[in-house]
Amino acid sequence: MDAPSPPGAETAPGFRHPKVRCSLCCLKEFCAPDGLARGDIDFLKTFVKKQELRLARGEQVYRQGDPFRALIAVHTGSFKRAVALSDGTERVVGFGFAGDLMGMDGIDSGRHGDAAIALEESGACLLPWNRIEEAAAKIPLVRRQVMRMLAREIRRAEELGRVPGTTSAQARLAAFLLGIGERMAERGFDGARFRLPMSRPDIGNFLGLEAETVSRLFTRFRERGLIEVKAKYVELRGVEALRGLASQKNLISPQN
Repeated sequence: MDAPSPPGAETAPGFRHPKVRCSLCCLKEFCAPDGLARGDIDFLKTFVKKQELRLARGEQVYRQGDPFRALIAVHTGSFKRAVALSDGTERVVGFGFAGDLMGMDGIDSGRHGDAAIALEESGACLLPWNRIEEAAAKIPLVRRQVMRMLAREIRRAEELGRVPGTTSAQARLAAFLLGIGERMAERGFDGARFRLPMSRPDIGNFLGLEAETVSRLFTRFRERGLIEVKAKYVELRGVEALRGLASQKNLISPQN
């Protein structure tokens, strides 16, 4: 049974899982920036019209190589970001949860370098990039807020992206779980108990580990009392111990 919505979330009509509140969304600075005059706020609401999407599990909000047209703010559910390699295999490069911003990879080249695939029934807001640029050119405060918003999301992506570079397999998984917990807490969700919608092979792919290694580490963490796992839910019970593991390097080989 799914857990009730935490204080920072609200129920999304028609969805099984809670929706991140607008006040905690990655687009909060853009949709309603502090200090804007009433007329500018009305302009934003009418000129930069958000489009809401609802996707079933396995559907893609954009495909690798698609033209870049909009920023995608996840408000419900979760996504896997993956790159198709020349040998036919897939490389998982990140995950998007409620409150996260996706699609920024296309700003520079004009095309998406990866695909964003729904891991479950999910919802997102799309903001057309051409309208964002025009609004930013018209209103200086909006331009500053857009830069701030993008910089914050890039920092968050970099923080999660550093996880696979950790040498120890234990450290990789510990850092991964702690990182997701911190992201959930920032968005008003429970940072100590959350759903992991991705599969063990997807986690392993992202961390550079075999799926069997990931499953073995989950078992080891549970036996040591560091985590509790029930279906898709993970509860972090030994946060300080996990932090200690996350800081360790070169203790064991990447697949142990």
